[in-house]
Amino acid sequence: MSFKFENTRVNCYTVGALKRRAAIAIPGIGIFIHPTDINNTDLLRHKFGHILQRKKFGFFFFFFKIATASIISARKANKDATYNHMHCWTEWTANKLSYGFFNCPADWNFKDYPIAADASAKYSVVLPKKVESILFK
Repeated sequence: MSFKFENTRVNCYTVGALKRRAAIAIPGIGIFIHPTDINNTDLLRHKFGHILQRKKFGFFFFFFKIATASIISARKANKDATYNHMHCWTEWTANKLSYGFFNCPADWNFKDYPIAADASAKYSVVLPKKVESILFK
């Protein structure tokens, strides 16, 4: 099954990590989610934030910096229950871009999709200079 979210194809699958309700955004290809998440607006907004990162920071920076750091963070979260993947700079900056894109919606889920660094999580505040200079002009 597939559908569009903000003109981006969303594909539903139950293979690999997707069967455990993981999700992935691959700019230029689409968003991949578990079928039970088709109405999960919070997740779709977050994943769309990764599409926005690609548009804002460019192909090479997205795939070689953002995607790489995000995959490493997601793998760490799968192995360490105390590690919060959403506190990784790649994730909260995707949320920040999406939050702005959707005009700061009143129903934004800040608990699960933070839009700022968590000062208590060291890994959330170290931003590449390119990201910092663009997001915090």
